[in-house]
Amino acid sequence: MRMLIKKSNGTLLDALKAENIYINVPCNGRGTCGKCKVKILDSAPPATMAEKNLISFEELEAGFRLACYIPSDMTYDVEIDEKLISDKDFSIVSFYEHFDDNTTLNSMDGYGVGIDIGTTTIALELFDLRDGKLLKTHTLLNSQRAYGSDVISRIDHANKGGLEELNEKIISDLKTGLKVLLNDEEIIKATLAGNTTMLHLLMKADCSGLGVYPFTANFLDMKVGDLAELLDIPGQYTLLAGISTYVGADILSGIMHTNMHKNKSICILIDIGTNGEMAIGNQDSIITLATAAGPAFEGGNISCGLGSIKGAICQVNPDKTIKTIGDQEPLGICGSGLIDAIAIALANEDLDDTGFIENDEEIISITDHIFLTQKDIREFQLAKSAIRAGIEVLMIKYGIEAKNVDKVYLAGGFGKFINLENALTIGLLPKAFNGKIYRVGNTSLGGVRKFLLYNDIEKEVDYIKSIAKDLNLAHDPLFNELFMEHMLFEQ
Repeated sequence: MRMLIKKSNGTLLDALKAENIYINVPCNGRGTCGKCKVKILDSAPPATMAEKNLISFEELEAGFRLACYIPSDMTYDVEIDEKLISDKDFSIVSFYEHFDDNTTLNSMDGYGVGIDIGTTTIALELFDLRDGKLLKTHTLLNSQRAYGSDVISRIDHANKGGLEELNEKIISDLKTGLKVLLNDEEIIKATLAGNTTMLHLLMKADCSGLGVYPFTANFLDMKVGDLAELLDIPGQYTLLAGISTYVGADILSGIMHTNMHKNKSICILIDIGTNGEMAIGNQDSIITLATAAGPAFEGGNISCGLGSIKGAICQVNPDKTIKTIGDQEPLGICGSGLIDAIAIALANEDLDDTGFIENDEEIISITDHIFLTQKDIREFQLAKSAIRAGIEVLMIKYGIEAKNVDKVYLAGGFGKFINLENALTIGLLPKAFNGKIYRVGNTSLGGVRKFLLYNDIEKEVDYIKSIAKDLNLAHDPLFNELFMEHMLFEQ
């Protein structure tokens, strides 16, 4: 896509945001991820040292620069790869497995909407409240992602005067989603879940305590209000309660959906992403935590990394064949493909157990133009170790070994697509979990449905909060020790 960007204040990236053009920027314009790459078609400014480190010599010569480094002090004629900014090409998971339950339908006339607000994506479902029938599903991207791929970036932007801006983005997204979802239906109630940061931004609540120790939220309790005031449509809304600042309503909703709080068996719920939220427990007690895995699983800070868009390599096979999302020409590699590529490199001895690349090329080639560098491997190790160390801390604090865990629920889009054998092989998950893992999809949306449609679910929310204990990993010596241990790959 070619366009003229007129002179304005700030950087070229700021100017693109003002035009509602989103480029994947996991670092929120800090100049560290290298993803805001554009081609300057007229006179490109001299490359900075950071750009020389993040962009190949050939691309620099061709006029490629990072939009976050270019002052927008003149009009630029730029070209942007349209495939990397197209919302319609993003793969969003809205499915969830259904769990048997003894709850009774709270039948009433009218329509209800369940909404899961994710850091990257938003999913909405429309139900007939008379019989609980699902009528329509709609998904879209969270346009706040223009301000970073993780909650820390959003919190930082909010606390630097951007709260109103972020609130406007999510309100606009929800109105857009509801417009697609609704025809003549008038909803009478809506239930929403999301992580604590997303719900704070939705309610325009003070975020100053979210990003600094001891990490305090402005609110965690359930909120009930008038939809007309929130989204300009009649009806009542309920925001589900959260457990802690970094284990929010989305995880409580997932616990409720999977019935962890009703079972005698011990289960683990894991949502692998930038925040790595997880919970362990049964009907007697539940322990939760969140671990900062970073954006590598979503393609962030990886040289050829992409989110789950069409053309992203999502599967790499031992014979070097690949599969891409949408069966498109390969544009880069997403998190599930990363796990495969690294597992195969370990098997072929192109990587040792410390993550050091041992071949002559000093890269892991996936296609003729898509590869992993030593820096990419280290980024992946940091993310992998954060998740694994979090799982180990959970089990130690709960007093159980991996072999004695009954069920492991992998939630979210990443959990749906990863090759479980490879995830176990490289040590992302304990090998003792083999045969116990269930891909359960968007459990946050599933829990929202349950709250929306059935009787006495508010009591379940209260019960989960009463038995759930959150662990804060900041300055935890056990986590730090396990984090260093699991930087190594298992073989």
